[in-house]
This record gives sequence, C-alpha cells and structure tokens, in this order.
Amino acid sequence: DVGQWAHRITEYSEEHGGLNPLYYLVYVFSIFVFIVGLDLYLWPSTSIVRRLSGTALFASGIFLLLNSDLIVTSARLAFQASRLRQSNVHFQKSLEASAGELRRLHKAEQGLQEVEQHFRGDVQKAVREVDRLNDVCRSDIGRCTKNLCKLYCDKDQDQVISSGPELDGALQLMAIVFGATVADYAAREQRLREALRGKASIRRDGGIKRSTFERLMECTVLESDVNRIPKVARRILDGQDAQVSQQTR
Repeated sequence: DVGQWAHRITEYSEEHGGLNPLYYLVYVFSIFVFIVGLDLYLWPSTSIVRRLSGTALFASGIFLLLNSDLIVTSARLAFQASRLRQSNVHFQKSLEASAGELRRLHKAEQGLQEVEQHFRGDVQKAVREVDRLNDVCRSDIGRCTKNLCKLYCDKDQDQVISSGPELDGALQLMAIVFGATVADYAAREQRLREALRGKASIRRDGGIKRSTFERLMECTVLESDVNRIPKVARRILDGQDAQVSQQTR
C-alpha cells in the first residue's frame, strides 16, 4: 500500500531528520516524464499516436513537477483516512460490547435490589423462591395442557393424540395458547416437530400418548435452551417406548 509506505517513511524521516525520501522519488519520476514528454512534444512525428502521447506526457510531466508534494501527501492522507475508518469500526465494536456489559450489570443491579427489597438480602431465600415459582409454573402449564388435551385435542378420548390432523391441531392449539406469552415459541415448536419427525415409534403406534404429549409441551415451553428441546423430547418419547415395552411383556 503506497499510503502506508509513505506514512512509514515519513515517520522514519521525522525521527532521523530530513525530508521524506518519497518526495524525491516522485520528483525524479516527474522529471523523467517531463523530459520524455518534452522530447516527444518538441520533435513531433507524423504518427498521430506519438503526437498525442507526447502531448499527454508533456502535460503530465508539468503537472507532476508542480504537484509532486501533493501526490505524496494525498497518499498519506488516504492511508490516514483508512486507519481512521478502522479505528471507528473498532471503537464501535468496543462501544457495543461495553453497552452489553452495562446492560448486564444493570440487570444484575435490579436483581440485587429486588432481593434486598423482598428477601432482605437473603440470596438463598430468593433462590428457594425461584425454585418454588418454577415448580408452580410447571404445575400450571401441566394442568393447562392436560385440560386442553382432554377437552380439545383427544377428540375420541382414546388417551392418544393420533398422528395427522389430530396432532397438527393439538400443536396449533398450543401455539395459540402459549405463543402470546412465550416470545420464541415458534422456534420451540419447530424443535419439537423435529424430534417428532425422527421417531419411528410414533409412525408405528399411530400417535403419541396424551400424557406423553403433555410432558412434551411442558418441556417445549419451559426448557431454557431451545436447542436442547429435541434431545429432551426424544428422551421423553424413549420413556414412553420403554413403558409400552414393559406393558407388552
């Protein structure tokens, strides 16, 4: 990069004294172009190309002689502008990272204030309360899912959510119920469908036991990591397969 080279040479010249050698280089090149152009301009040829090139070189030589310092300065300026843009990008990334860390600390501060206000600074008591609320939430979701499945999903009351329209209707109903309160429910449902598509036992049995479907919905709504939903759902379905095998025996 010419600008970077010019900048480094300038820094070296400033440290050791003297003018930037690049100025001399551009000046020598300007003299060479001027002499060649002058020769072609003063002793023209019958060739149109030679006349045009001679005139162009002569004009370019004059321009370079008069503006050789500006050429080097422009190259250095372009390099400095490039460095400034890179610095701005780096500063923006650092600012975004700092803002994210500040938001995280602000949330932590709010959490500590809540602990201090409601639990008088007792963190263990707050953790126990969170666990209790988590159990209550699981219980409420399980009860809600159970009632929905019993009333609207398992239409033939055979304790099985049959594959096809019945299962699709059940999932659509759950999306209507939980989609408004769970922000990423669409992604969670997609992960659940991936787990259901990969189970041969569902195709073999023609559906899912209603109790198993209730546990699947509980997992889908409450699992903290969306990407773990297929794994946990398969584990629940494997538990159903084990129960069926034991009953068969």
